[in-house]
Amino acid sequence: MERAGARRAGFSWTGGRHDGVTVVALAGELDIATAGALRQAVTDALAGAPEEPPLLVIDMLAVDFCDSTGLSVLVSTINGAAGAGGRAVLSGIGPRMARLLRVTGLDKRFQTYDTADDAVQALRTA
Repeated sequence: MERAGARRAGFSWTGGRHDGVTVVALAGELDIATAGALRQAVTDALAGAPEEPPLLVIDMLAVDFCDSTGLSVLVSTINGAAGAGGRAVLSGIGPRMARLLRVTGLDKRFQTYDTADDAVQALRTA
């Protein structure tokens, strides 16, 4: 089932299920203006997901910009999944995002994959 989120101030998302994993594809800017929409996107995408514990891929391929507020929401999402006994990972990290994760030291915290399919496969076989 594919779900689409409302477009809001340069941010949109789609979500769906792929081989038992929830995949949320983000687009646009992750910043203070869109942090609430990002939180809601993840909540909506996971609502009703049959797997327990949750398995989540956040696909960043179409993300143009991410500030500290966006990073904070991503950290909270990954911590929340881990706290529920599940896992959340990132995919589609571009050069800017990879640099941001390195500079902030979060490259050691986030598991990243080149594509959403790679991430789904990793979560299914872990």
